[in-house]
Amino acid sequence: MSDRIRVLHADDDPDLAEVTRSFLEREDERIDVETVPNATEGLERIEAGGFDCVVSDHDMPGPNGIEFLQRVRERDPDLPFILYTGKGSETVASEAISAGVTDYLQKGGGTEQYEILANRIADAVMKRRAEREAERTRTHLRAITDNSMDAIVTIDEESTVQFANPAVERLFGYAPDELEGESLTKLMPDRKSAEHTAALERYVSGGDPKTDWSAVEFPGRHRDGHEVPLSISFGEFEEDGERRFVGIIRDVTERERHRAFLERSNDIVMALDADGTFQYVSPSAESLLGFESAELLGENAFAYVHPDDRDRVREGFRKSVTGDTENPTIEHRLERADGDYLWVESVGSNRLDDRGIDGYVINTRDVSDRKRREEKLARLREWTRDLNYTRTAEETTQLAVDAASSIIGAELSGIHLVNDAGDALEPVALAESVPMFFDEQPSYDRGGPPGSRAALAWEAYRGDEPLAIDELSTSGRLDEATPAESLVLHPIEGHGLFVISASTANAFTDTDVLIAEILANHLEAALDRVDRETRLERLHDATRNLIRADSREAIAERVVDAAAEVLGFSVTTVRIHDEDAGGLVPVAVSEAVKGTLPEREVFTPDGGSLNWAAYEASEVRVYDDIETVDAVDNGTGLRSLMILPAGEYGTISIGETDPGVFDGTDVFLAKILATAAETAFQSEARTERLHRRSAELERQNDRLEEFASVVSHDLRNPLNVAQGRVELARDDCDSPHLDAAAGAHERMDGLIGDLLTLAREGERVSDTELVDLAAVVESCWLNVDTADATLAVETDLTLHADESRLQQLIENLMRNAVDHGGERVAVSVGSLAGGGGFFVADDGPGIPPDEREDVFDVGYSTSREGTGFGLRIVEQVATAHGWDVRVTDDPDLGGARFEVHGVDVAERAARNEGR
Repeated sequence: MSDRIRVLHADDDPDLAEVTRSFLEREDERIDVETVPNATEGLERIEAGGFDCVVSDHDMPGPNGIEFLQRVRERDPDLPFILYTGKGSETVASEAISAGVTDYLQKGGGTEQYEILANRIADAVMKRRAEREAERTRTHLRAITDNSMDAIVTIDEESTVQFANPAVERLFGYAPDELEGESLTKLMPDRKSAEHTAALERYVSGGDPKTDWSAVEFPGRHRDGHEVPLSISFGEFEEDGERRFVGIIRDVTERERHRAFLERSNDIVMALDADGTFQYVSPSAESLLGFESAELLGENAFAYVHPDDRDRVREGFRKSVTGDTENPTIEHRLERADGDYLWVESVGSNRLDDRGIDGYVINTRDVSDRKRREEKLARLREWTRDLNYTRTAEETTQLAVDAASSIIGAELSGIHLVNDAGDALEPVALAESVPMFFDEQPSYDRGGPPGSRAALAWEAYRGDEPLAIDELSTSGRLDEATPAESLVLHPIEGHGLFVISASTANAFTDTDVLIAEILANHLEAALDRVDRETRLERLHDATRNLIRADSREAIAERVVDAAAEVLGFSVTTVRIHDEDAGGLVPVAVSEAVKGTLPEREVFTPDGGSLNWAAYEASEVRVYDDIETVDAVDNGTGLRSLMILPAGEYGTISIGETDPGVFDGTDVFLAKILATAAETAFQSEARTERLHRRSAELERQNDRLEEFASVVSHDLRNPLNVAQGRVELARDDCDSPHLDAAAGAHERMDGLIGDLLTLAREGERVSDTELVDLAAVVESCWLNVDTADATLAVETDLTLHADESRLQQLIENLMRNAVDHGGERVAVSVGSLAGGGGFFVADDGPGIPPDEREDVFDVGYSTSREGTGFGLRIVEQVATAHGWDVRVTDDPDLGGARFEVHGVDVAERAARNEGR
C-alpha cells in the first residue's frame, strides 16, 4: 500500500489555502494537498476519486462546511473529513458531530496549528487504512481456517513457519502457535531435513525452476515421533516485498481410509465430466440435500443450482475447464429434495486429464450458518449506522433493544441506566415481549442481596467485561426466580447496563455474543454522543441566558447555575477582577462550595494561588489532583480542579472531590461556558458605558435646550424691545446714531438666529424624502438677499434628504458667496462627477488653502457683517444627513467651491430598497 496521503482542501481564501498546503506538505512528506475554492468543486473532485481525506472550511460561498460534509457522507460514509474553520462555534461543532465529522479543528494563530492538522490528517487516514487492511486480513484468515479441511502452512525463504491453520494439530499434533516461528523441518524426519533445505535453496536461487511443487509426496513427522505419508502442494506469493510459500498438506496413507472419509464427510464430493454431468457423488449428499447418490448420477449438475446463481456457476466451471481460472471457489444455492435451497461453497479442481480421475472434482460444503452469520452482521451494520443519527437517550436505547431482538432473537432484552442518585439501574428501553414475562418493569437497586437479579446486574455493571450465562437455571449464579435462561450482561461505561436475554437456554451462538458486544460498544458511543450534543444544546440556551443578565453579579450567578445544571459540575466559583480590592473577588459560588471549602478570599497577584496564575497567563489549566501541587485548597477534600479565565474580567473555577474526573469533553464544554461568560461581561460593560453615555447626552441635550430657550426668549425679547424703541425714536429725531443702532440690532438678530440653528440642527436626520435639488436651489435663491448676483443651476439630481434642513444648508452657502464675493458674484450649483453628491461654487476671491480647515469653526468669518456661524451650520446639516462637506477651488469660476459627498441619490436609494 502506498504511504502517499492525498488531501482535498476546500477554502475560499486562496492565500490561506496555499499557506495551509505548503505547511501540511512540509510537516508530513506523505501528504499531497489539492485545493478547491468551494464545496461544489470539492464534490466534483471527490467524484473523480483518489482522495484519502477531506479538510474543509465552514463559511464558504455556496454550500458551507456542514453541507459539504453531509454530501460527502452520502457518497462515502467512511472518508475522513476534518472541519478546519476560523469561525467555529458550539453550534457548528454540534452539527459537525451529528453529520459524522471525523475531527473538528479551529484555526488559530501561529504555525503550530498546521502540525496539529497534519497529525490529525495522518491519524485519520492511517486509522482508516488499518481498518480496511485488518478487515482484508480477517477475511483471508477466516477463509483459510474456516473452510479448509487440509493443513495449511506458510513459510518464508528460510523455511520459517509464518502461519499454520488449526488442521495442523490434527495432522501433526502441534497447535498452530507452537509452529509459528519454527522451521518447517520440525514436521519432517531428520533424514529429510537436509534434502528439503537444499531443494528450497535451489528453487529460491532460481537454480531449479522446473521443479513441480504440486502433489509432492513427502513423509512428515508427528509430535509423538511416528511418520505420516503426505501429499504437499506448494504455491508462491509475495507479502510486503518478500517471497512466501504456502503449502496444502494432506495425509495420503491408506487410500481406503480416505475413501471412507469421503463417504462419511459432511462435505459433498462430486466428480463431473466436461459437460457438467454427475459421474460421482459422495454419500453425504443425502444428509445435506436429501438425495441419494444414485439419484444424481447421470444428471446435469447445473440443473440443481438456483436459477439466479446458475449463469455465474456455469461461467466459473467453463473458465476452470479452459484453464482461465484455477481452482475457483463459488458460493451459490443448491436445490434440496424438498424443493428448498441450501447455501453452499464449492471449490472446483480440474482433473479431467488426470489418469484415474478423468473428471472435474468439486468439494461442496454447507455454509448456511456462515451466510446467516454474515446476514446478521450486515443487518447489524444497518442498525449501528442508524445509531449515529439518534437525538435522545430514549431513542438511542430503544433502537439498540430493537436491534438485539431483531438480529439475535433476544426477546427479553432491555437497557437500564443509572439514575441521578446513582443507587439504581432503571429501565429506559425494553423489548416488546418483556411485559408478557415480567409482572412489572425490572429495576435493579444497588446493594441487593447475593443471588438476586439486582446483585448480578450491579456485578456486571461494575465489571470490565460482559457476563454471559448459557443456562441460568443451572448456573448457580442466581437464587431469585427469573423467566430468562440465556443471558449476556454488557456494561455501558458511564451509563448503565445492556441486558441481552432470551427465555430458552443456549439461545445465543458465539456470533450472537459477538454481535451483542459490537452493538453494546456502538450503543455506548451513541449515548456519549447524545449526551455531548444534549449538553451542547443546553449550554447554548444557557449562554444566551447569560447575555440577558443585567449585572456582573447576575452573570456570575447564571454561570454557576449552568455549570451545575448543564455541565454537571458541583463545586464552582466565579471571581471578578476588582482593581479596588486588588485581585480576584468571589461573587458567586455553588452550594457545594459552601459545604466543601472554607470561606472564599480575594486572590491577589502575590498570593501564589493557582487561580491568579491562570488568570495572569490567560490560559485554561486543569489539575487531575491538586493534592500533588501547591494549592490554596489542599486538604479541603477538593481533588480535581479546572480554572478558566473569562478574558480580562475574571475566572471560573470548577472542581470535584474525586481526582481525575475531567475528560476532553468536559474541558471543551467548560471553555465554551467561559467564552460565553466573557462575552456576557463584555456586553454588560458595553451596556453600562452606553447607559453612561446616554445619560451624558441627555444632560447635554437639556443644556442645549435650555440655551436655545434663553436665546429665543431671554435675548430675543429685549432685542425686539430695542428695535422697537429705535423706530419710535426716529419719529422724535433724525440722528445718524439711530441707523448705527438699527444695524447693530440687525446683526444681533442674525447672531441669535444662527445660534438657535446651531443648537437645534445637530440632531441626526431620521426621516427623509425624495427631493429635486434644482427646485430646492431655485427656491433658496428667492429667499436670500442676492442683490445683483447671478445663479446657474446645472443638475438633475434627485436625492433623499430633509428638505427644510437641505434648504438651510444651501441658503447659508449662497449667503456666504454673496457676503464674500460681492453683490455681483456668480453662483453655480451642479452634480459631482459620478453622481455621488453636489457642489455650490462662486467666482469670488476663494478661500486660501491654509484656512480651509478653519472655515467650519464657530465664529470664523472674513466679513464684518458675517456671524461666523453660517458655515458651521452647513457642516452640521451635512453631518446630520451622514454627508461629508469639503471646500476647494472651482476649476471653472476660480472662486470657492463647497462639495457635498456621500449623498443618497434616487437611483442608489432604489437599489438599497430592493435588496
